[in-house]
Amino acid sequence: MRKLFLILLAILPFCSNSQSLYDIYNISTSYYQGTAKSMAMGNAMGAVGQDFSALSINPAGLGLFRKPTFTFTPSIITSYTKSQLNCNEAIDSKAKLSVNNFGYVGINETGENIITWAVGMNRTNNYNNSIYIDGYNDNTSLVDAYFLEIMDNGITNDEDLRLYSPSYIYPLWQTYIINFEQDGLYTPIPLGTIRQQKGVNSWGGTNEWTISTSINFNDKIFFGVSINLPYVYSRRYTEYKEDWTYNNRAESWLQEETLSTTGWGVNGKIGLIAFPAKWLRLGAAFHTPTAYELTDTWKTQTLSHIEGIDYQYFAETQYFHYSMMTPMRANASAAFIFGNFGMITADCEYVDYGTMRLSSYDYDYNDYNDIISETFKPTMNLRLGTEWRYKNMCFRGGYSLYGSPYGIKENDYCRNALSCGIGYTQRLLTIDIAYVFATQKHQYNLYSQYTNYYTELPDNNVIERNDFHNIVVSLKLRLY
Repeated sequence: MRKLFLILLAILPFCSNSQSLYDIYNISTSYYQGTAKSMAMGNAMGAVGQDFSALSINPAGLGLFRKPTFTFTPSIITSYTKSQLNCNEAIDSKAKLSVNNFGYVGINETGENIITWAVGMNRTNNYNNSIYIDGYNDNTSLVDAYFLEIMDNGITNDEDLRLYSPSYIYPLWQTYIINFEQDGLYTPIPLGTIRQQKGVNSWGGTNEWTISTSINFNDKIFFGVSINLPYVYSRRYTEYKEDWTYNNRAESWLQEETLSTTGWGVNGKIGLIAFPAKWLRLGAAFHTPTAYELTDTWKTQTLSHIEGIDYQYFAETQYFHYSMMTPMRANASAAFIFGNFGMITADCEYVDYGTMRLSSYDYDYNDYNDIISETFKPTMNLRLGTEWRYKNMCFRGGYSLYGSPYGIKENDYCRNALSCGIGYTQRLLTIDIAYVFATQKHQYNLYSQYTNYYTELPDNNVIERNDFHNIVVSLKLRLY
């Protein structure tokens, strides 16, 4: 029992909840969800400025505002997910209305220089998605991976199992999917022809509340800083089901999980924009790491139907508090100006996801942080945009590439986005509309959310593609 207790201390935060390396990365990344102008131009706003979304990329862009301005941006994002498990394909979709940003920009003149300030919110990530996986497995069950985990950790009875995994594996003992017998572990699940289904419904996002200021030095150099308070709200509902036929009886087991992550963070951003020539703007910005204080809350419900009898078990709601540090970011940008007719702009962003760190007052994360450093690598994000004007109309287009967190040369989790949009200005009011299409591919193991004991088991690889369609509308009102 003492050996088991030491093992529990070593792995408890990771076997008790379903937060994964991907969840840690997802909180750390930024797929900017700003104004319609910014999104139509691929969010390549580092050297452009004069847009509330630019505060999330380069706060120096605040200095290009000339009038007090209020901005509000709602959007509708629709996700389509196509998954493939053992040559079986499934499709799911979801639509969600959200607010990308709102804020106010104020202007103060001090002699030859102009000080601009702003307060408001920009959404830096959107977690709304729906995934469905459906396929047949002739070789393995998730229970096989659990068996490997049980045996490797020397668990021989239900009490040790309850201490080891109260939310996930122990409920299977309570619902007669796992049993300890004299000659080893037993399960009623047969070898072969098991139908496996998994559904994941997630929603939420990261909203970054900002207080920013910028100084305009004679319309040649713009310097800006911001203090930001990002708020994470992520909620995910997961269903995993296996069903089969035994002696002409339909049998199954199902586990439902609800996981939420909430918390506040703090970071700082500093930026500079310079006009070396009338036709050229250059920008640079640095984002400090974000220090988060997060809380995970999760619970599971497990059901089974065996030999015509229904069993059910509710696990207690559990909580875990921890701190998280995201990577710093460095941005370089340029905008080529063609008089009053248009511009072409580009942003390049460096981020090293291997520097993500977790900590807790009651747990040593050193080994887990070493895994993060080994798994994730530095990468680059590239954003391109253009805008052309005709009378009081603007026509925009953009492209963005967010690199894989596993390295610049990797493709897993790369996100490509194409965008377009128009803007119309009538006196003090501007209406901007944008459409963004983004796509992302990912490969992973069906069992990896639940256990690390899956590498020896065949036929559980999932290929997933996410397509996102985003329609964005911004209202920008200048006060005079």
